[in-house]
Amino acid sequence: MNIPYEERRRSFLSCLYSMQESLPGLLAMFFIALFSNNLAGSPNPLTLENLFAWLDAVIGPVNHQPLFQILNSNFVWNPFLVGLIIGNVFGVPDSWKRGLSYIHTLMPLGIIMLAPHFVFSHAEKAGMSLIALAFSVMLLTAVITMLLGRLLRMDDRFYSTIAGALSTGDPHVVAILMPMLKSKGGQVINALGSILLFGLVASFLLPLLGHALGMEDKAFAVLSVFGIGNTGQMFNAAFGYSYEAGHWAHYFEAVRHALMPAGFLFVFFVMFIRARIYRDDKNVTATRAHNSLPLFIIVFIIAWIVVQFHVVKEPAHLAVFELVKWDFSLAAAALGLSLPLREIARWGLRGVVLAFTSGIIRLVVLTLCLLAAAHFHFPLF
Repeated sequence: MNIPYEERRRSFLSCLYSMQESLPGLLAMFFIALFSNNLAGSPNPLTLENLFAWLDAVIGPVNHQPLFQILNSNFVWNPFLVGLIIGNVFGVPDSWKRGLSYIHTLMPLGIIMLAPHFVFSHAEKAGMSLIALAFSVMLLTAVITMLLGRLLRMDDRFYSTIAGALSTGDPHVVAILMPMLKSKGGQVINALGSILLFGLVASFLLPLLGHALGMEDKAFAVLSVFGIGNTGQMFNAAFGYSYEAGHWAHYFEAVRHALMPAGFLFVFFVMFIRARIYRDDKNVTATRAHNSLPLFIIVFIIAWIVVQFHVVKEPAHLAVFELVKWDFSLAAAALGLSLPLREIARWGLRGVVLAFTSGIIRLVVLTLCLLAAAHFHFPLF
């Protein structure tokens, strides 16, 4: 007699599916990750990452940057792309679905393991004036994006996902915010694509603006790092301006990176408090599924504070990040397999409109700040 799963549960551990039920989906995630990225412990040379690297060598660099880095190929995007193609072309058997549900465990775990990746002391060498400017621009971008999202009558999970990723300058923050805000998969990928498109356009047009304004190399490096953010696209803009600007972008990028947790945590707590205030408003959906502050966020914040005291040394930090790459590669593969294309298209072009509008406002504000600092000889850097 085939007894339903719910009736076979005996303890809190039984909330996890049995290995027999989960194995097909877990194997699908594993092999997609294995053939997408060069992951630690895997000697497989036939990966999508290596294919893109070969194509980069054939095509040649663009502004000293590999083309596929500018297009944002990495350990999240590659397995997602493979999973999306497999899922939409061949379909996903029902036997895989229970294994794919482990994405809800993998993402919070990956977020916790990211804590040693954000150390504030890496940014201190740039000076407190620049850190204060970067922090102010980041929070301003988040606030403006959320306000514009409301004016556009967008789902609050959607616009807050864009706000968190755009403000931190890293499109892949959408993956971090997914379990935090309880965003839908289509919203996450639509937001990711919108932010990547803005960064791509800005990375080629921003040098024209810099030359028209006669900006110094250092100032333009700051504009690239905090105006675009995404590493490959930011370097594309900076090196497209001058080699010196690209050099300084390497120096200033540590500031943006160190401040990232403050950006996505700010967006989460704004939406979390909003959901508590407007409990009866059906239009308030971001974070509503959390009955209380999620444990994985508490653990991440504690770990983030602890690592500031350099308790995680460099070799250990690198080893943990290799685990993060495995974790997010598996989760991205599961997301790709479980996401129909129509779910991405369902959210339309408002994500693009929001990303471009907020991004342009950020660039204008940041440019004015840099020009004012130069005019009044204020030592920003």
